[in-house]
Amino acid sequence: MSAKTIEKTIKLKLIPLSKSDKSQLISLLKEYTVMIREAIDIIIENDARSRKRAHELCYAFLREKHPHLHNKFAQEAYKRALAMYRSYRKLLSKWKRLPSKKRISPPSKPRVEDNRVLELHIDTYKLKRKHGFLALTISRGNGLHLKFLAMEYEHARKELEGAKLGNSKLLVSDNGIFLLLTLRRDVEVIEQRNKLVVDINEDSIDCMLVDYDKKKAVLFSLRHNIRRIRSNYRRIRKSIQLKVKNPAIRDKLLAKYGSREKKRVEDRLKKITTLLAEIAREHKADLVRENLRDLKLDSKKKSKQLNYRLSTFPYGKFMNYAEYKFYDRGLSVKEDDARRTSVTCPICGYGNKKNRVSRETFRCRKCGFKFDAQYVACLNLFSRSYDGFVAIRGGKLYIASRKAGLVVPVDVAPCELLIEMKWLREKPVQVLKVIPVTKG
Repeated sequence: MSAKTIEKTIKLKLIPLSKSDKSQLISLLKEYTVMIREAIDIIIENDARSRKRAHELCYAFLREKHPHLHNKFAQEAYKRALAMYRSYRKLLSKWKRLPSKKRISPPSKPRVEDNRVLELHIDTYKLKRKHGFLALTISRGNGLHLKFLAMEYEHARKELEGAKLGNSKLLVSDNGIFLLLTLRRDVEVIEQRNKLVVDINEDSIDCMLVDYDKKKAVLFSLRHNIRRIRSNYRRIRKSIQLKVKNPAIRDKLLAKYGSREKKRVEDRLKKITTLLAEIAREHKADLVRENLRDLKLDSKKKSKQLNYRLSTFPYGKFMNYAEYKFYDRGLSVKEDDARRTSVTCPICGYGNKKNRVSRETFRCRKCGFKFDAQYVACLNLFSRSYDGFVAIRGGKLYIASRKAGLVVPVDVAPCELLIEMKWLREKPVQVLKVIPVTKG
């Protein structure tokens, strides 16, 4: 048993209690934007790359120029400016590594134009329930406080119970004022005997559920359309850049469709990770996943088009969602070496690119093991987790546990979902025809 801290952000709409509160908030946001601009200028001029150096250069200057504001706003301003400068440095370094023929123009230096986000340190706000209503109080400085009523919904009320508040953000948009509230919760994670192994591909998430209690291992695949979503919006962006000549209209359209793409991709990720977490909770299984460090692309060995195809799936975001949902249900997450999992034989351990005969077929050139290529990576990830190993007995594929000494057969998923999820708009599980196991 171990303790984990999970973090989540919920969005609450705010209603100012008076016109003065709203006008004071707009004034605070404008002055905070000025502070970020001043901090960016100082950081760029002195090439500050650490938070300690940025604090030494910016904090005293911002406090002296804006003494009437809470001191934490100065701190958050230079932290945000430093993050923007670090991002610029990464882009600049990447641009310098390009061949001279491919260099078009260097990345532009960071700047703040239309800022609508106000970073709130935990010491600058209080969220309390008064007379059944949720009230937000923001300390502007010099004893001045801004007060808002938070529109609470049922799910938010459940999330707030027993949670600790963290540094949050305030979003001022055309649709209103919103609080992006960060919640932290400590959960107890218990290691389970059963395992849910996942292998992420550009079109599907292939899974193997090993259930020692029911003495079976099931292979199934979650089909997602993220690559198609990304490809469609990439085509739309190219069309806008070619056809729309007005820069203002072009930028507005790019931002509009970029926001739509982000929301659609995140919707699919949240649904898939929730489905996986519910399946794991139902069968009391821990997650076994790939190590993200092993998924980095080698751009020198792969074409630009292939790199784009493989990078359309947001691995990092998927793993963050999955970890949160598994930890929230008291299940642990384990990561294993993902290198050469799709070309290594799970029976004899022989690794060769030629083992992958086609996208659908895997045949080991050493021992002759033949199987559906999509599930070979799952078998290897399970073996590398030091929980069990894969073996063939009587022409059938089995999973053997090193710890419990159990042996369970591997089968293909049934036509229906492993768990009923009424909230899904579509069934992301598609049954794939598994190639019969052969050897020799």
